[in-house]
Amino acid sequence: MDGSPYARIVALARAQGLDANPAGDSAHAGLGAAPARMRLGTVLTAAPLTVRVAGIPQPTRALRINERLVKGAKWKTRTTSPSSDYNGLTGPISGPVSTPAGQGALVSLTAGQVHSTETVVDEAVAEQLELDLEIGDEVLLLTEDDQVFYIIMKVVKAV
Repeated sequence: MDGSPYARIVALARAQGLDANPAGDSAHAGLGAAPARMRLGTVLTAAPLTVRVAGIPQPTRALRINERLVKGAKWKTRTTSPSSDYNGLTGPISGPVSTPAGQGALVSLTAGQVHSTETVVDEAVAEQLELDLEIGDEVLLLTEDDQVFYIIMKVVKAV
């Protein structure tokens, strides 16, 4: 089929299409999907959220945001600390003390502070207390039509 005139026409059309699309377009976004383009944006305001993309401020209604960046987002976590101090404790400690290192494995208990060699919070829920975007932050966005922008993540310069 390499010598087929139809194959040459298809190859020519594809090449012209790729030349017409700006860098960052996805040539294989999926069957029937429009190509997605990556854009960098800068946060102009956090509440309401506005982002400047290609020099144009985009209003909140044009933005979709990664759930991990918004206030109230929750996810399950496990937290481990190689050395932990519990400060400001009051009242007596009674009964056996259990820690990940075993029963009664406190390093010391002085002046209301408990010191242990390791603490593990096996199951916890972390909650985002505020929007994780500030004025001036750079964000990576995806768009199919430069009308609706999907904020994927906050980006920073490599150090």
